[in-house]
Amino acid sequence: MQTVELIQLLKDRYKKESYKAALVGTYKDGRYVDPPPLQTNLSLFLAPLALSVAPLLAVKNLYIQWALGVSLISITYMALYIYLKKSCFIPDAVKVVRTNYGDVEYLRRNKLEILENPQKLPGDYEYYYAPVNVCVARDRRPNAFTLDGPRGPVVYFTTGIFARLSPEELQAVLEHERGHIKYRHTHKLLAFLISEYTLRIPLVHLVYAKYSITLLAIHLIGVALLYTAMLQAFEFEADKYAARRHRERLVSALVKLDWNGIVESLLNPLAARLTLLARTHPLTIDRIRKLHAIPY
Repeated sequence: MQTVELIQLLKDRYKKESYKAALVGTYKDGRYVDPPPLQTNLSLFLAPLALSVAPLLAVKNLYIQWALGVSLISITYMALYIYLKKSCFIPDAVKVVRTNYGDVEYLRRNKLEILENPQKLPGDYEYYYAPVNVCVARDRRPNAFTLDGPRGPVVYFTTGIFARLSPEELQAVLEHERGHIKYRHTHKLLAFLISEYTLRIPLVHLVYAKYSITLLAIHLIGVALLYTAMLQAFEFEADKYAARRHRERLVSALVKLDWNGIVESLLNPLAARLTLLARTHPLTIDRIRKLHAIPY
């Protein structure tokens, strides 16, 4: 199928809705409560790998290096987990109103009234209650992620993802996050970091320090690439888990969340492939192709 035809097919099949704006309301004990923002980004998830370099530079004893490095990796992971767990806000209900009415200032001023009575909107609209039982963070960017830990997993949805997707699509994304929990992806990443660090120490002492410390930099670049490759593989695995019951809804959600990225990767495939070296997620078009390749 030609690129233009594929783009048009995806657009016609999955990107039919054209609402210009959305209002998301979170409610606790029957009252509207604004969810807290969440200060996380990719650097926090790579922090354990970055901090593990410090013991190699700070001390010379091999056993102390190992103990300090493993401790730093574990403590950094636990600090992130505790922060996410402590910041978790689970509302009783999430109400979404989507509309084509274009006066953003009017929508912002009258948000609570519209959420309670969307009939007052002058234009066409739809409203629904979204699935909950997840931590909700205030962020216009659509995102969902999971981190597992000793007191159970935490699953986060941003308000932006509620604004973009239908209840059925949100359920598909939630099933994808449950796939991460099912296959223990957080634990596997932590085990990888500790195992790599354990292997790195003798390499530093027996090879890198003897020949060239530049080899350590090359080693760390390779580890970072392998780490991101693992993250991408886990996304495919979680997609496959969700596809058992929600394949079409998950594809629809992916199209809506990354339409521009899909178009760009189809029009400039080589440039898109190069970005995989620094991405935690696979190309969305690759995820869609793999989902369609799963037999019913």
